Amino acid sequence: MTQDDYQLWTGETVSYTDAQWKRIVDVAKTRLASFLCLDRWPETMADDLEMLLANFICAVLRWQGTPEASVSSKSVRNFTISFENDGAVNAFAQVAKNYSDIIEKYSQCDTGMAVERSKIYNCAGKAQGGCCGGRL
Repeated sequence: MTQDDYQLWTGETVSYTDAQWKRIVDVAKTRLASFLCLDRWPETMADDLEMLLANFICAVLRWQGTPEASVSSKSVRNFTISFENDGAVNAFAQVAKNYSDIIEKYSQCDTGMAVERSKIYNCAGKAQGGCCGGRL
């Protein structure tokens, strides 16, 4: 994956040396392959898998180091509680939240995300067996 491919799938620009970028991609592939229970990363990548990898790298880069957790407060009547709220605990959680359908497609383990596909709505919003009145 090139830095241009990364920008295509994430909309983010990065400027690493070729050696640095290769290291980032190699580590991300290893971690994502482990997450998907793959024995090895595929030699040729389908576009959706490349998009998943790019967005996994994006999440890793966003949360590298020590991200600052925001503090939230909640009040009910005269009782207030404050707690730390970290929106994305780690890169896996961020990617799993947004790309569960791709994860399910490529996961070779029982930890893949399940996506609800029991109903497809037509243009009028009624549940039917296909899209827009049953036509694909």
